[in-house]
Amino acid sequence: MIKVSILCATYNHKNFIRQTLDSFLMQKTDFKYEVIIHDDASTDGTTEIIKEYAAKHPDIFKPIFQKENQYSKGIRWFTVRYLLPNAKGEYLALCEGDDYWTDANKLQMQVDFLDNNPDYALCFHPVRVFYENNEKEESVFPDLNAINEFTTEQLLKGNFIQTNSVMYRRQEYHNLPTNIMPGDWYLHLYHAKFGKIGFINRVMSAYRRHPGGIWWDSYDIEKLLITHGLNHFNFFDELLTLYGDSQEYKSIIWAHMRNFLFRFINIDENNNEEFFETVIKNASKNALQLLVYYGYIRLNEVEQKIELNDRERILLYSILNFYSWKIGRIITWLPRLIRRILNKNETN
Repeated sequence: MIKVSILCATYNHKNFIRQTLDSFLMQKTDFKYEVIIHDDASTDGTTEIIKEYAAKHPDIFKPIFQKENQYSKGIRWFTVRYLLPNAKGEYLALCEGDDYWTDANKLQMQVDFLDNNPDYALCFHPVRVFYENNEKEESVFPDLNAINEFTTEQLLKGNFIQTNSVMYRRQEYHNLPTNIMPGDWYLHLYHAKFGKIGFINRVMSAYRRHPGGIWWDSYDIEKLLITHGLNHFNFFDELLTLYGDSQEYKSIIWAHMRNFLFRFINIDENNNEEFFETVIKNASKNALQLLVYYGYIRLNEVEQKIELNDRERILLYSILNFYSWKIGRIITWLPRLIRRILNKNETN
C-alpha cells in the first residue's frame, strides 16, 4: 500500500532534475512511496533523464509525458489536472523539478506527525532559499522572526508555506479550480479547511531561484501582473467559495482583491491594457455580491449624474467599490467604460 505520493511537475529542468529525483530516492522510510512526475514535453533532455530513473525504479517512478507542451496552450496547474488524479497515497508531498529535498528523514518525520495528530490536515517545515547565480544571499523561509503562529487566518493574509515543504492529508479533489495562480497557496488553504496546520522546525528542503523559474522576476510586480494578474484575481475569487461564510476571512480576501484592482487600473492606464474590464466581466457571483455590498454607499451619489439600467448598475456597484477614493475622476469616464463592457458582453 502506498503511504505517500510525491507530486512533481517539471519542464526543461535538465540541469536540476537529477538532484530532485535523487533527493526522493534518498528518503529513509518504513513505508512505500511513489513519485508521480509530469513532464510538459521538455526539449532539453529532461524527458530522457526521467525515463532513465523510471526504468531503474519502476516501482517508484510513475511518469506522465506530454507530447505537446500544455503550458503554451494556456493549460495551467498540472498538479490538479494530471498529478492528483493519479496519486494513490494517503498523504501527498510536493516538489517541482528544479527544487529538491535535503533531509533523508523528511517524509518519515512528516508522516509520523500526521499519523500522531489526526486533527491536523497538513504540515510543513522551513526551507533554504538560494539563488542559482548567487545574485542574492540565501535565506530561510518563512522568517520565524516575522511570523510564529501558523493559522488559517495568517495563511489567508500571506502564504508562509513553500511548496516543497508541505505534506497534505489526502482529501477529495473533484471540481478544484484550474484557472488560478498561485496554485500551491490555494491547495494549502483548501486543506486547511479540514484541520490544523502543523509545523516541524527543521530545514529539510531547498528552493532554487533561477532565471528559468516562473517566479524569478516576481519582484517586478507590474510585469508579474501583466503575465499572471487575472489568474491571481481568480485565485482570490475562488477563496470566497472556500471561506466566504466567515466575515473575518471574507474581509481579508476582500482586501487582497481591492489591492489587485487598484494595481490593474494603473496597469491599464500605463500600458493600454484592459485588465479591469476583464475582471468585472468574468467575476463570479460571489465576487459581485461582495462588490455590491461594499459599493452601495456611493451608489446614489453617482446615479444622480449618470442614467443607468439594471445591468449597468451592477457593474457600477463593483467599480465604485474599488475606486470610491477616485470618485470625482470616475464620473467623467465611467459611462463610456460601462458601455464598452456591455457591448463586449453582447458581441460575445
